[in-house]
Amino acid sequence: MTTTYGTTSGTATGIGARIALTLLGAAGLIIGAFSDWMPSIQGTKLDMRAFWTTNFRSTGTFVATAGFAMIVVGLVAVIGLAMETGWLTRLAGAVAVVGFVLFAIEVYRSTADEMIDVGAWIALAGGVVCLIAGFFGPRQVLNAPANTVIVDE
Repeated sequence: MTTTYGTTSGTATGIGARIALTLLGAAGLIIGAFSDWMPSIQGTKLDMRAFWTTNFRSTGTFVATAGFAMIVVGLVAVIGLAMETGWLTRLAGAVAVVGFVLFAIEVYRSTADEMIDVGAWIALAGGVVCLIAGFFGPRQVLNAPANTVIVDE
């Protein structure tokens, strides 16, 4: 017996929800990247090493910042709209959530009296929304071939 797999076309509501949530989540990631992650340090100025060290420094190199990483993750989530199953959007959302968790761990490990500012929280919200968005849209279904006879024994 041969089993085939296919995808459903998805409902307009499901696909619309996926598009809207993905764009909303990516916007949250990008807006959060340009906001303050720590008092007086924007995400686009915070050194990327803030994800794995307790040394929170500003840097002038845009591509070496925590904010740039979140912008890239937001763009990957939008690119995930081209994929039928939404796995890339879910992956981008999960990466954003893990990035926030790593940053939060380092903030709470630091001996200074540091606080997580609103930009990092907005990026977290954007990541969660992207993660949820990846579950909307077409789903894989099991289709038996038309000429298959099923016999109960």
